[in-house]
Amino acid sequence: MAFMRERQLAANGLDFFVAEAGEPGNPLVLCLHGFPECWASWRYQLPVLAQSGYHAVAPDLRGYGYTGGPAEADSYRQSVLVEDVVALIRALGHESAILVGHDWGCALTWQVARRYPQMIRAVIGMSVPYGGPAPEAPTESMRRLFEDRFFYMLYFQKPQLPEQELEADVPTSLRKIFHGLSADGIADFRVAPDDTGFLQSMPTPEQQPRWMREEDLAYYVERFQHSGFTGPINWYRAMDASWEESRDDDNWQLTMPTLFIGGMQDPVIVFSQKALQRMPDYIPDLRTVMLDQCGHWIQMEQAAEVNREMIAFLEEVDGKG
Repeated sequence: MAFMRERQLAANGLDFFVAEAGEPGNPLVLCLHGFPECWASWRYQLPVLAQSGYHAVAPDLRGYGYTGGPAEADSYRQSVLVEDVVALIRALGHESAILVGHDWGCALTWQVARRYPQMIRAVIGMSVPYGGPAPEAPTESMRRLFEDRFFYMLYFQKPQLPEQELEADVPTSLRKIFHGLSADGIADFRVAPDDTGFLQSMPTPEQQPRWMREEDLAYYVERFQHSGFTGPINWYRAMDASWEESRDDDNWQLTMPTLFIGGMQDPVIVFSQKALQRMPDYIPDLRTVMLDQCGHWIQMEQAAEVNREMIAFLEEVDGKG
């Protein structure tokens, strides 16, 4: 990762850790990671974006890594996270950006684009489809769907317990998660009726994949040993409050050019079929790419394919690439 410049950047009351590549005067591409990740999930994209003429930036988001954040779940509502992104764009010296998001970073990207369309020139979303407004609070939908079966997002609503499980052995936790939700590991992913924890359904891999080498994993481990898991899990705990805040909004259309990339073996895609089908209703200028033999960690598992699709899209809509 020697090609990166790293610094702390004040924005919206936090001191964000950001990694960047490319000339600051070039158009900004801001890359937003998911759970349980950090800026380094974009290590395969940042140099390619920089070489294509962009100022490519990836922060550790609120609660993560060397950004950190408050311990209260209310500080992780989507309205607050949106203001983080807007403040970052301005602190980086730009008035607009192209947003690239994965997992929670993708969900956040949709919200920034919805609330600040004048600042977002194009969007590349990965893993989490945009289905417009939800008719009820997220946890209500989940409880109805899963009833008394284990579901990790409901488990994450509990105080302290999820953090205790994940922080007990951070290397093993991350090793299991990255393997379990990948195309290689998903066949062995089994949620049992008597599961009481997040990691029980995920076997420990015998070796690390090419896209998450031991040295890569060690980087993530150090990040989470520094920050802990409370901030990242608070993104889940704030879901219902975020829904409550936006339930009466009427601006759900996204008008900017948009590329959505999904992995065909990603459990999030399997779980989000209705949202995937609804996307064209809310995003008129939409392109969708589904990658086979690709699990949840899309931009790492199939970095070359993602980069090719990303640059082709940017060349089409932004005249660069």
